Amino acid sequence: MRLKPEQITILQEDLCAELVEILMNEWHYSMQESLSILYNSDTFTLIQDVGTGLYFQSAGYVYTFLEEELKKGKVA
Repeated sequence: MRLKPEQITILQEDLCAELVEILMNEWHYSMQESLSILYNSDTFTLIQDVGTGLYFQSAGYVYTFLEEELKKGKVA
């Protein structure tokens, strides 16, 4: 089964919402800070790249990439 572009967009948006929630809970960032961190991360770029298929993975799995960026100070 092939997903339609709008279905992929929904998956990407839902994943990003879950990642923001994790950032707020784990790192105690505000929603604004969490959104900024996510949108300025390499992880977000990978989620938006349909070719990676990352949008189809669990939030916990994708969070490991974002967490590594945060720990290494790679998020702008």
